[in-house]
Amino acid sequence: MKVSEHREEVLKYLTKLNERQITIFKRVEKMEVHLKEQNGRIRELEDIKVQLYTVVIVVSFLMPVVLKALNLI
Repeated sequence: MKVSEHREEVLKYLTKLNERQITIFKRVEKMEVHLKEQNGRIRELEDIKVQLYTVVIVVSFLMPVVLKALNLI
């Protein structure tokens, strides 16, 4: 194998690697965008969960007080 042939093969191989690297980079970038979206949705659900827990705690605390005030218990 001549040096020039070897160079051409190495250049082809490096070109393929570069193309694969670009493809991988694009896929990773899409995954990062998707992950940010998912994290945003999770954050919203966690906020809703905290709000719901707060309402349940307040109602659980106030219900006996109101019932006692109305002499129902």
